[in-house]
Amino acid sequence: MQDHETAHEASRRKVRRATVGAAALGVVALGAIAAAVTAGVASADTSYHHRPDIRLVVTNPLPHDIAGRNGDFLVDVTATALNGHGNQQLSAANGYRPGLNLPPARTFGPGMPDPDAPGLVVTMSTTPARAGGPNANLAGVFQLNTVERHDGLRRIVNEWEVGSPGFFGRNVHATLTAFLVSGRAPGMVTGHERPISNVVRETFTIGG
Repeated sequence: MQDHETAHEASRRKVRRATVGAAALGVVALGAIAAAVTAGVASADTSYHHRPDIRLVVTNPLPHDIAGRNGDFLVDVTATALNGHGNQQLSAANGYRPGLNLPPARTFGPGMPDPDAPGLVVTMSTTPARAGGPNANLAGVFQLNTVERHDGLRRIVNEWEVGSPGFFGRNVHATLTAFLVSGRAPGMVTGHERPISNVVRETFTIGG
């Protein structure tokens, strides 16, 4: 009887080991499936973030610059098409043209798009609340817009000189963010925009 119980217990132990082993294999299999799904999502996300057709560069100020004096500084933004589709996006048909945007024109001011570069979005972390705060699009205060061509590709140059020295601060760090969107840019940036260019984000010091 005792030998029979011992054999029975041995048999039960084998069953338990087999069950545990199967469970472990199941966990491994589930882990492999989860990893494959995660990899698939990552792959899909990577393929979505393709190289844009427009390259945007802030040529002034540069990162870590001390820009201007007494709160008076200059911002230059250049957008260059990288291919034919970028050319079409920066075309005159889409509103990109040379022009001056000066006060007291109704098109001049923070919280509105640039009339000659309608998709431009530029924000500054030091924008005061009376001008809309850090989420206000400052493209509407860019005064000069020019159109150039390089190797057959369109280049849009936008320039802004602060008209009220110190309005955005003196001797303070500021973060400038710039990108392009399709169509008319928003007056206030919400974070839900879909850029058609790379996004430039740089920190500099407004001269004191």
